[in-house]
Amino acid sequence: MTGDSRELPQEKSLSHGTLLFSALQHIAIIAPIGLVFPLLVLRAADAGFALQETVITASLLALGIGNLLLCLRGRMLGSGYLCPAVFTAAYLPASLAAADAGGLSLVFGMTIFAGLCEVAFSFLLRRLRPYLPAEIAGLAVVMIGLILGFMGFRLLLGLDSHGDFQGDTLDSQAVGLGLFALALIILLNVWGRGVFKLFSVLIAIAVVYPLAVVLQKVDLAGGHDIAPHGLLDIPQLPLLLPSFDASLALPFMIGALACALRATGDITTCQRIADTDWVRPDMRSIARGVRADGLATVCAGLLGTVGLNTFSSSIGLSQASGVIQRRVGLAIGGLFILLAFSPDIVMLTIGMPQPLTGAILIFSSAFILSNGLSIIVARLLDARRILTIGVALVFGLSHDVFPEFYDHFPLWMKSISGSSLVVALVIALGLNALFRIGVKRTADLELPLDSSLLPQLVDFCREQGALWGARRDVMERVANGLTEAGELVLARGDEGSPLKVQVNYDEFRIRASVAFTASAPDSAGTPEPASSTAAELPGEGELELRLMRHFADSVRLVQRQGQQQVKLVFET
Repeated sequence: MTGDSRELPQEKSLSHGTLLFSALQHIAIIAPIGLVFPLLVLRAADAGFALQETVITASLLALGIGNLLLCLRGRMLGSGYLCPAVFTAAYLPASLAAADAGGLSLVFGMTIFAGLCEVAFSFLLRRLRPYLPAEIAGLAVVMIGLILGFMGFRLLLGLDSHGDFQGDTLDSQAVGLGLFALALIILLNVWGRGVFKLFSVLIAIAVVYPLAVVLQKVDLAGGHDIAPHGLLDIPQLPLLLPSFDASLALPFMIGALACALRATGDITTCQRIADTDWVRPDMRSIARGVRADGLATVCAGLLGTVGLNTFSSSIGLSQASGVIQRRVGLAIGGLFILLAFSPDIVMLTIGMPQPLTGAILIFSSAFILSNGLSIIVARLLDARRILTIGVALVFGLSHDVFPEFYDHFPLWMKSISGSSLVVALVIALGLNALFRIGVKRTADLELPLDSSLLPQLVDFCREQGALWGARRDVMERVANGLTEAGELVLARGDEGSPLKVQVNYDEFRIRASVAFTASAPDSAGTPEPASSTAAELPGEGELELRLMRHFADSVRLVQRQGQQQVKLVFET
């Protein structure tokens, strides 16, 4: 940790009360949603009551370890942000298939394999960056927000995955509780002050949960055949030997890739929240976070449960509350480990009324959608990138609108169509790879020295920026820098010779070169120094050079016997 790390927003201190209640807010939304996935796999494996108990205990321990790993800030491991973990639907189709084929032993073994795949992906993220552009990470965030919003809507109204009422009719009391909870959270968050805004979700839970108990809308056993125990109990683990099946490797690998992309999007969101001057994803932090996410899944498989991933709803909650310190994540991890010793306490969380959980998800999804859209529109988009995002979004949403269509897919196709997020990402990645064909990373332009020079330079920058998917603000700086270079050329250049421009883009920086013939060479026979910085030039007082230094991260002027070349570098 660097000496100024304490000044980072995610490293600022918190009072013990704020830390505890913030962690409880996150646990209140992680536990009811997250524990659904291990329970679904347990049912598919026809696990007995005793085995269910041990898997749930292992799941709580895995949640604790996963949150600790993801919120670390080490040299090789941890995102360094408040980025909580939860069990994910990305592995659910493959886990259900593994449970049916080989029982829980196979589920645990393939979960370990998936975690190792995600760890491997973390070391390749930088090389894969051209194939994983920012707009696809933004698409992942948008899809996550939509998934959570749809899930919250179904829970609030009591709908199943096909849009039918779970109790055959609308439960008006339950829906009323959910709408009241959503209205209360919004009221406290928008117009509240101090602790009311900070703990809006926890206050809503404290108000609505007792009302739900009075109205008999709470099932403390969660309907999962898990009997309550004493206040403290020593955790018991499944202790099953993991197994491996090569035929299931591809579905779990695809699930691992989806988790890596989701973690990329979530950590990017964390970076945007923490840094008001955010301009680009910090790939080192993302790689460490994805590595921690994969290792958390490995630990989950070793303990005896299903795979983990970052939890977008918690990130949305942290943005809404304003508490983004990563030590909250460490507190979440510690509390989950303590809950593994206290089954009765976690039963209260598992038994949270579905409409209340739905209200929290809808609230959080709004902030997640906002972040995802911001990531996408921050890039210049040409027809290729618009089609990539638009077509992928439509196909992703079709999974939730027409689930019966995807239910008829064969098993090998369900691995790439198990959720709307996976469908959207597979389509986007495929189209992005296809549309890269024919896109040159270097563009050349030759223009005459006349009045049309400057407008053509601006149009050239915008066209290339959209083709490359570069950030809008970066391409504006490039256009401004080249405009000032054009002004310099019009002042110094020989009207009989053309201006030659070359621009190169490599995902990390844009290099521009402007070459022209000077009208009056500075020396007849003695060559100028091969290169010099703008600060060293005799003409530093000229406005064009000053402005070029303002827009570009690096400016160099090469002069040789009348031939001059301005080289500019713009970090992206």
